[in-house]
Amino acid sequence: MEWAARAIGVFYVLGGLMLLYQAWLNWRLQRALAGLMSLPIAEQIGDGVVALAAVLILVSGAALAALSGWSVVAFMAGWTIQALYLLCAPDCRRDSRPSAVHCRRRSIHAFAGYTAVTGLVLCLPMTGVLG
Repeated sequence: MEWAARAIGVFYVLGGLMLLYQAWLNWRLQRALAGLMSLPIAEQIGDGVVALAAVLILVSGAALAALSGWSVVAFMAGWTIQALYLLCAPDCRRDSRPSAVHCRRRSIHAFAGYTAVTGLVLCLPMTGVLG
């Protein structure tokens, strides 16, 4: 069971790094286009929340890969940020373009997977896997 927990942790470390890189690229693109158009404050806040979620995913994966007891706290914090983002994201439910619908669906599927892993992590201290 320990090797599976470590593998899942490494997966989320890599996922967090990829999401953090994407947030960084998005920030750079917005800075480059700042002279041409202004971004609404809600989108800037949304980008900050995505960066925060990326850091929490990275930290939760690292804690799980190390079989740390902090995994439970990190996964719950990451889950909370993601849930709040999906519930409160501005204008995302009104956008009916096929690409927006596809991205929203992918986000919900990723959140469902993270929810399942968070449930597993919540059970790991009872099995003695997390220290």
